[in-house]
Amino acid sequence: MNVMIRQAVSPDIEYLAHFDHCIKSDCVWQMSQSVSEGQIQTTFNETHLPREMRLTYPRSPDSLENRWKNYSSILVACVDKAPVGYASISVLFSPEMIWVNDLVVDELWRRKGIATSLFQAVRDWGLARKYMRIMLEMSSKNYPGICLAKKLGFEFTGYNDNYFSNNDIAIFFSRFLK
Repeated sequence: MNVMIRQAVSPDIEYLAHFDHCIKSDCVWQMSQSVSEGQIQTTFNETHLPREMRLTYPRSPDSLENRWKNYSSILVACVDKAPVGYASISVLFSPEMIWVNDLVVDELWRRKGIATSLFQAVRDWGLARKYMRIMLEMSSKNYPGICLAKKLGFEFTGYNDNYFSNNDIAIFFSRFLK
């Protein structure tokens, strides 16, 4: 399968917003916190759910049309010229770092290497612009995304409770671009 990655253009946005953004998972990263005098300890435990759940994407796909103008770039993965996935990139958060806000592959195209192709294109995009690191953000419920990040050499770098509008915990992974 030949995956072509290109910059998004205005007409793509409505099409991309209609992808199935939901995540299916039977595992999550569950956060627990212990507070004692002079110490706060936060841990994430891989927790298996009693059954597979369909989890809502932490950002409304309908808001993509409003958000896309604030991104530095949106890269679109296409197969036979049809969009099958996208990654949104911001560079406003930290110097020398690119931030992947969204990585979405339409449900019919998942587990076929599309997300990996998008990450490689994001990496190339960042290297061409002399960025040093790449940061991924995702919900702690996005176990398939967590597995992909680890497979691609990303390391867990932190979290932010109630980060998303649905109050999900955001977890962050990063790695050097080279």
